[in-house]
Amino acid sequence: MYRAVLVDDENYDLEGLRCLIPWSELGIEVVCSESNPLAALQYIENHEIDLLITDIRMPVVSGMELSRLALELNPGLKIVFISGYQEFHYAKQALDLKAHAYILKPVDDEEIISVLRTAIDALNHERSRSLEDGGMMASFDFIKNDVLQHVLEGSIDGATLGAFLARYPLDLVFSSASAVLIEADDVLLRVQENPQEVYAGLDGLFEYIGTKIEGASAGKWCRLNRSQLGFVYTAQPPELEQWLQQLVQKVREHTSYTITVSYGPEVNSLEALTSSFSQAKAYMNGKMFIGKNRVIPPVMNKPGMTQDIKELSVVLENMFGAMASYRLADICDRIDELFEMAALFEHPVKVYHFSMHIATRLEAYLGTLNETYESLQQMDAIHHLETVDDIKRWLRYTLFQISELLFMKKQHKNRRLMEQIEVYIQERLTENLTLRLVASHFAYSPNHLGVLFKEHTGESFNEYLVRIRMEKAILLLDQHQYKIYEVADKVGYKNIAYFSRQFREYFNITAADYRKQS
Repeated sequence: MYRAVLVDDENYDLEGLRCLIPWSELGIEVVCSESNPLAALQYIENHEIDLLITDIRMPVVSGMELSRLALELNPGLKIVFISGYQEFHYAKQALDLKAHAYILKPVDDEEIISVLRTAIDALNHERSRSLEDGGMMASFDFIKNDVLQHVLEGSIDGATLGAFLARYPLDLVFSSASAVLIEADDVLLRVQENPQEVYAGLDGLFEYIGTKIEGASAGKWCRLNRSQLGFVYTAQPPELEQWLQQLVQKVREHTSYTITVSYGPEVNSLEALTSSFSQAKAYMNGKMFIGKNRVIPPVMNKPGMTQDIKELSVVLENMFGAMASYRLADICDRIDELFEMAALFEHPVKVYHFSMHIATRLEAYLGTLNETYESLQQMDAIHHLETVDDIKRWLRYTLFQISELLFMKKQHKNRRLMEQIEVYIQERLTENLTLRLVASHFAYSPNHLGVLFKEHTGESFNEYLVRIRMEKAILLLDQHQYKIYEVADKVGYKNIAYFSRQFREYFNITAADYRKQS
């Protein structure tokens, strides 16, 4: 039996991992299950282990720090990271630590079981051998997928991307390429009947499409969300549309799904792929106008259709942005704009199809945020609504609910983070604390953490730190056993003159005069 340690500061998630995974059947014994990373570290320091399954963001000791220390003690350790934050720098750090896998919350039981099986295989056959970078990449399909998605979405800066690709090449070299978007049809309607069966079917569908892309050496692909796949076509550009038409036909003939495909214009650099993909996404809105189960080319035949699609794309983007930012008035305005377009449709059925199209785009957008919304699975509700106003009310209610949900999650996440940071600062008040140091400890950029600090406390980091130090200084000055220079040292000031000046500026009285009054 291999020995595993589970660490997650969320007790609910930890208990789920401990109880729902068939550890014994996998040949694994859970020898330690801890919500306190320090307690887990203490166990690891005194025992040999084979597997570490840990959350990344935890108070006091992060999953990354815990893993680094555990690897020093157990060089052959297999690490599985679990995180609710789909951010590139975490995945890169996971690579640097030679982690076995990186799984996003909410954790799927089958996914983690599959990962654990591969970890056991690796322990069985390669326990004493370190993988080289090139060989490692075969075990990191998750990061390949993530990086290619970043390339297409343009969600990573050029310097970071260049540094990563220099070390872990994607083998994405081309003189010309086009970004392609592939979307499974009717997913929301199918999900109503048997969600788990549909999700498994989608996995099979995209695996099938992936084998066709790889078999034809047509380019690189990545799973974008539950119902969409992104694809960089690097074969001969004149053959692109013909090849995609054949792919649509093969999917129709050999699977239980149909797909709709759009593609952007040809580009000749990695940086330009983002623009090509952005246009492919805009063209996918043409599905509403010209139908599904087909290829949507960049050039539309129907007069005015291209402009309609571009306008629809802009309005949807603005509406989803308003939803994610909790701007409820803007949501209402964007809905009104959308249904001004729907007013031009000749038949009521087209309005329903239009509403379904909006919901599908919304589902895809939530996928980019690693979120789902169960009410979107009840799409037959639209067909029971009698008027456009009813549909607008339904959509407004749905978007308001999602916006509220996202806002509350963000508030909860930030509040929990700030509570951890406040504890961290209180425990290290005597040290030379800086925003950069604290941000690094909690795996944030200084700028991002500075903004969160301002939102949460109404103060900048430095203002907050001075206030906390001054408040503690007052408490210590009231205890006459401490000399003023000792008080200064206990609140993080090594220079007594600087402390005295800061105290006087903050309280409009010197520390010595305050003590005389107390």
